[in-house]
Amino acid sequence: MSTNSSAQPHTLHSSQQLVQDSLTLISLPAAYIRLQEVMASEDSSMKDVADVVSLDPALAARLLRIANSAYYGLPSQVDTITRAANILGTQAIHDLALATSVAQAFDGVPNELMDMSTFWYRSVMCGFLARELAKACGLRNNESLFVRGLLLDIGHLIMYGRFPDQSRQALAESSDDLLVLFAKERELIGCDSNEVGMELMKLWKLPQSFVDSFAYLQRPESCEDIGKEVAVLHIAAWITHGLNTDLLLGQMFDKITPSAWDLTGLDQRQVERVTDTVSGEMIEAMYRIFAVDDSAI
Repeated sequence: MSTNSSAQPHTLHSSQQLVQDSLTLISLPAAYIRLQEVMASEDSSMKDVADVVSLDPALAARLLRIANSAYYGLPSQVDTITRAANILGTQAIHDLALATSVAQAFDGVPNELMDMSTFWYRSVMCGFLARELAKACGLRNNESLFVRGLLLDIGHLIMYGRFPDQSRQALAESSDDLLVLFAKERELIGCDSNEVGMELMKLWKLPQSFVDSFAYLQRPESCEDIGKEVAVLHIAAWITHGLNTDLLLGQMFDKITPSAWDLTGLDQRQVERVTDTVSGEMIEAMYRIFAVDDSAI
């Protein structure tokens, strides 16, 4: 993704415009598009899903690495996509295929614009936190929450690709506060990374739950359909942000909106316990899913 050197520092851009201008550079792989179509068909079978994934060797290999990783901890080796689909279910295959497809779509982002190892490390951290917090508050849609947590910061890749100087300035002036960061991005660029992420979900034609996860991230109480899930993502986003900045644990908790605690029924001690369980599992997933050398982090 190349920098738009002709953009003027004070030219403001809408999130729709920014995503549309970048879409040709960040298209999802054809295999995933076909997988979406198969999943949407009432006539498709588990074999149909496995066959589509198997047509893309790189995607199939990544999914098998995930199935055989500590992420699932299965007792025996999974050696075919068909068996993976039978064990994990087609929805899990879809969600994990989406995660790896997004990584592939952004594979060309230069490291000089953003440290991609650090980006995916933090994204996997957020995904794991979302998954484990979901379990802690009794939600069953854990796989989808992992992927949605993984994608929450995806808008920054587009913004850094198009407007790196303004994006860095917004981060530098944010005082480690996500809400201040979003406000600075809107001031300097015209939209914030959360809005960009939401528009990307729409253009990729992902389920409404993905769109709503961005739209209501800072006000989960306003989301009628999946408010509890969005509240989980809200908590995961703030904890991830805090763990990668200078915020103390108490400061992180203070940033979380009261409605997120109410909707999830979680308390600070439970969140601390979940946070403590994530790190080792997370680094394993980092290698398995994105084939990034975690020793470089």
